[in-house]
Amino acid sequence: MNKSFVILIILFIGIGLFSRLEPLLDEQRMLNTVSEDGYLMMTIARNIALGSGMSTAEGTIPTNGTQPLATFLWSGVYWLENGDKINSIFWITILECLIATLAAFLLWRFGLYLLRERPKHNYIASLAAATWYVSPFISNHTMNGLETGLYGLMVILAVMFVISRTKLWTISYSILLGIFLGLVFWTRNDASFLILAICLIHLFMGENKFWQRFLQVNIMGITSVLVALPWLIYNKLNFDSIMPISGQAQALTAELGQNLYALPPVLVEYFFVFLPIPNSIQKLTPVILLCIGILIGIFLILSRLWSYLQLQERRIFVLVAIYLTGFSLFYGLYFGAAHFLSRYFFPLSPFLAILWAAIVVWAWQKIPWQKLRYGMAILFIAIIVGLFARNHLLKNKHQHFQVVEWVAQNVAKETWVAAVQTGTLGYFHDRTINLDGKVNPEALEARKHRQVFQYILDKKIEYLVDWVGIAEWVEKPHAKESVKLEKYFELLVKDSNQNLAVLRKKL
Repeated sequence: MNKSFVILIILFIGIGLFSRLEPLLDEQRMLNTVSEDGYLMMTIARNIALGSGMSTAEGTIPTNGTQPLATFLWSGVYWLENGDKINSIFWITILECLIATLAAFLLWRFGLYLLRERPKHNYIASLAAATWYVSPFISNHTMNGLETGLYGLMVILAVMFVISRTKLWTISYSILLGIFLGLVFWTRNDASFLILAICLIHLFMGENKFWQRFLQVNIMGITSVLVALPWLIYNKLNFDSIMPISGQAQALTAELGQNLYALPPVLVEYFFVFLPIPNSIQKLTPVILLCIGILIGIFLILSRLWSYLQLQERRIFVLVAIYLTGFSLFYGLYFGAAHFLSRYFFPLSPFLAILWAAIVVWAWQKIPWQKLRYGMAILFIAIIVGLFARNHLLKNKHQHFQVVEWVAQNVAKETWVAAVQTGTLGYFHDRTINLDGKVNPEALEARKHRQVFQYILDKKIEYLVDWVGIAEWVEKPHAKESVKLEKYFELLVKDSNQNLAVLRKKL
């Protein structure tokens, strides 16, 4: 590799590392990096470490509204820190940085191995890994306090397992891979799509005899199910469904096909790796149509490249395509919460980064004028630096800390409060009860029977504190609820500028 390219890669690695560790220099900025759902996971992890099991609301309400492997890993940090909330976040942030850095390294190794017979394979693998690592929205997903970064790492490892063996895929290797895929499922349960893709790839694109592949796939699949089974049994016995209550709560408001419009911008984001599409414009029809056009163009290009791909490249190509299709059908047709799609599709990002880098390296060689080449490289670096600066500024804000601050200043620690969104608030005020049902099975049942207001009264909650929209609970009649909340609660604060509303129980 030439000197300029090496400097570029080192620059990107440095920016990516700094962007992840810089928030540790300021406590509030560090706290701002954790997402709302990240704080939910951390609350559960802390309660596990304190001996209260998987629970919320000061250990009084059991839950399974989380992804278990990362939660258990975070709980180890809280155990070592004796439950200290701030110090634990510090060490979890460092752990997340290590996970993301290892994932980038393995992505580089994966690219080198997959493309080893291609010219410039070292350029492609290095550019893919460095760009993925420095990408601002990739960085945000790997440092959000959730399982996202760990899931990405586990998916890379799983695919590396697949390409490292073809004809030498033995029974013992099938068992080993099945165990690992079961752990990937414990990381995030939509890994079932990855397990399906790996089974189909080995069954129909393996290199040994079909009956051998059939046996190996069944052993691998059964082993992965056996590893996942304890979590599924726990969910069924304690919460009456193998799906965690977070998924059940989300499904209550889901409508068939409601997220299809949101898929094209998310996929284009990941195809371009480093260039996020602002959330404010993702729903605009011209943006959606433009993204659809880009995806059609990418599909046509890839279809023409198929004949030039080697067997291993085709296997990975089809594997990712099946994985992507599974995600698109499930999250596009069935699941709600379109604003979470970028996080859900994150594990596909490393493989799309390799595709992007391969196209960039190929196009770079086709550019005839050296000045144009360097001009495009400078523009690329400028965009990365500009996005890094923008991301740096965004870490000064958090969507939920105005709620936390109001409660800390006005509510005693022993007072029970409630909110629809309780991730951040519930982490800093232990006696917080969740009302959307994502981590609270009691609230989930209340939502199903339209008795949330009655549930609030039964739990003897003194304050309702959330975004400003909660003010409508007493300002407007709610025909769907059997109880009129305005009879029991008064509007204490309504601040649209801070996006904050507080309802207090009447004396």
